[in-house]
Amino acid sequence: MPQVTLNPLGNIGRLETPYGRISKRGPITVPVDWALMRIGDENLVFTFVEEDRKDVLETSDKTLAMLSRVLKEDLKKASDLSSLLLPKKKVLKAPKITKSKKSKVVEEKSTATEE
Repeated sequence: MPQVTLNPLGNIGRLETPYGRISKRGPITVPVDWALMRIGDENLVFTFVEEDRKDVLETSDKTLAMLSRVLKEDLKKASDLSSLLLPKKKVLKAPKITKSKKSKVVEEKSTATEE
């Protein structure tokens, strides 16, 4: 769930919500839909985390249209919103496995003929 705090440069000292009191001191956790409806408020600072991706991807087309106007972004799909609000997924690369080269021992046979 996203966290929200008051903007330190804002004019509001505290704000009561159904999810608790928001202050400049510390964040509170709020539902994704509540955060999205208030994301344009300059007095609030939201932090979305990877766990919010599923809920953000379920955003309705009507909400996307509204957020597109508020954020002044071209949001055609919920994945566009997800890319905007959430950090990019880390792509884990498989560790490079190198095979050790076995050294071949070649025995040389001397073919010395004794006369």
